[in-house]
Amino acid sequence: MGLHGGTQAERTLIRIGRTLLAGTLLTALTSVIVASAELIAQTIQIGMMQLPPVVIALLFLLVLFNRGLARLRREWAFTTPELAVLFVMMLFGAMLASRGLMERLIPTQVGVSYYAEGNRWETLYFPHIRPEIVPWDPQQPQPEPLVKHFYQRLPYGQSIPWGAWIASTARWLVLIGAVFFAFLCISVLLRKQWVENERLAFPLVQLPLELMREGEFFRNRAFWFGALVPLFVFTLNGLHRNIPTLPEIPLNLPLKPFFVNPPYDQITFFSIYFSFAAVGFFFLIPTELLFSFWFFYLLSKALEILGLGLGFDTTAKHAATAGFVKWLCSGAFFGVALYILYSARHHLRYIWQVATGQAPPPPPGSELMSYRVAFWGLIASFLVIVAWSAWAGMDWWLAGVVFAIYLLVQGLVMARCTAEGGLLITEGCFTPMDVVTMEKYSLLTPRNLTAMAFLDAMLFRDLRGITLTGYLDTQKLSDEVRLHRKTLFQTLLGGIVLAIVVAFAFQLWLPYQYGALNLYGYVYQRQPIQFFQENAPFMGGGGAETPVPAFRPLFFGLGFVMTLLLAWARAVWVGFPFHPLGFAMSATWGVVILWFSMLVAWLIKVPLLRYGGMALYRRARPFFLGLIFGEFFSAAVWALLALLFGVETPNYPWP
Repeated sequence: MGLHGGTQAERTLIRIGRTLLAGTLLTALTSVIVASAELIAQTIQIGMMQLPPVVIALLFLLVLFNRGLARLRREWAFTTPELAVLFVMMLFGAMLASRGLMERLIPTQVGVSYYAEGNRWETLYFPHIRPEIVPWDPQQPQPEPLVKHFYQRLPYGQSIPWGAWIASTARWLVLIGAVFFAFLCISVLLRKQWVENERLAFPLVQLPLELMREGEFFRNRAFWFGALVPLFVFTLNGLHRNIPTLPEIPLNLPLKPFFVNPPYDQITFFSIYFSFAAVGFFFLIPTELLFSFWFFYLLSKALEILGLGLGFDTTAKHAATAGFVKWLCSGAFFGVALYILYSARHHLRYIWQVATGQAPPPPPGSELMSYRVAFWGLIASFLVIVAWSAWAGMDWWLAGVVFAIYLLVQGLVMARCTAEGGLLITEGCFTPMDVVTMEKYSLLTPRNLTAMAFLDAMLFRDLRGITLTGYLDTQKLSDEVRLHRKTLFQTLLGGIVLAIVVAFAFQLWLPYQYGALNLYGYVYQRQPIQFFQENAPFMGGGGAETPVPAFRPLFFGLGFVMTLLLAWARAVWVGFPFHPLGFAMSATWGVVILWFSMLVAWLIKVPLLRYGGMALYRRARPFFLGLIFGEFFSAAVWALLALLFGVETPNYPWP
């Protein structure tokens, strides 16, 4: 019996089974490709962004394969909703295999053990580590064979200690699961406000949608012309890396070497990166936000230069005047989060009424879960998070504060940056611990600092791959392709569980097979121990006598107030050009890297809209989607070539 035979129910079951099988295989393939490219080849980070290039490449190949099936027999081809299911599974397969989870979950459990020698961490940290959250015994001399073989390769004939790893990782997954579910609840509570009421652009969804719909898009010359531009550039640059006599088109210009005279030679990272894909994404966002991104970044560099001229030390971590721009932006994050919640106040009031039985709920099937379940589920998951953190060694109040900041400030602002601003790289400028202790000048106990060192490395330091953006993007996608909410919910649940299992198995096998010291250094040698190094001076209580510099809360408060003033001005004056989100993001890595691409997109879009209007914008849109596709597809191809043949790859402008 085939897809064209049997009863309707039988055909439906066959289609479901076929889609699940294809989704399982594609999720596993995506996870393995991402881990191999990022950890073994160590060339192109193709899974860490909120729309990973590997997913776009695989989706394109899947669509081509599907077109071939349709030509053989229409019934054999995947429908657009089925393609959406496969895309969602690949998306989370890539995100969770990269910085979204597994590249942090596994190394963080063993880094403190392997690098303890010479740092006195045996006496500083080991007495405060909950033994159940690591696969080694803190009471034994370190590094144990389990840890040593992880970093130096497993000797021939010995087996991977799966049992110890599964036990400790399962306990961490209780916390991770509660965090993921909390973000899912937040996405349900915000979806209607952002998608239907505010009608945000969701730029990261637009290219996958066009690929899945096929139609005229595949025959659009503007799209393929746009794709050919980055394909040509990165092919030429890749050939140059392997055959140096060939020319190269540079896409990066460091600006810091132009500041050679003291004190301006102390300026922090300042460089031009040109990304075709970034120009494509930013072409899709509102012009006032696009202007604000690059304008506030350049303003922040001007403030830094002014500060250096006035004698401020903007680089020394513990200097009295260090990082004042960072603290402005940290305060701005809180202002943007408040602005987001205030803008949604009417919708949130309705949700409260539904959750407490004071108002009728929306029709069944309009959301992934009912508002009542989402609201109380968020409360319940937060309680689980706090309870787990307290069990791991934190004071309950500290756990409540840092996770409230993570979920409702960092997560909320980063989700807004992707939904409204098309920002590919979701990395902030502070951790919750920074805000609680103002740059780690702390009265916290050593047990708190130990638990926070794990959590900072596991969740708070690097927000790339944060699942909240994926939840919102996929719900927007489901609206466009008419994918049933129940099907999407099942896809998310099953896809995430599958992605975790596959990524855990493969990424535990990798270091024992190759030795973590031979894999990507940032993942295994730097990130897992960063916060143990930073917290060490305060573990003996030395930080308790160190006063908090007054400028830090001052600039934090100033950034918060300025953000609220920008939000107020936007509400009062039509056409006000400054967006508070651009101010908040000016010190974040995504804007630091992509600011020049933002400027280029703005310089193109503003005159195009002025002289050609929306008609010309719609005609130009396929070209800019082509720029995205060309850069992402070439990145996936070069990553695969590097993995299979060890060739040198071109430098991609999103480090």
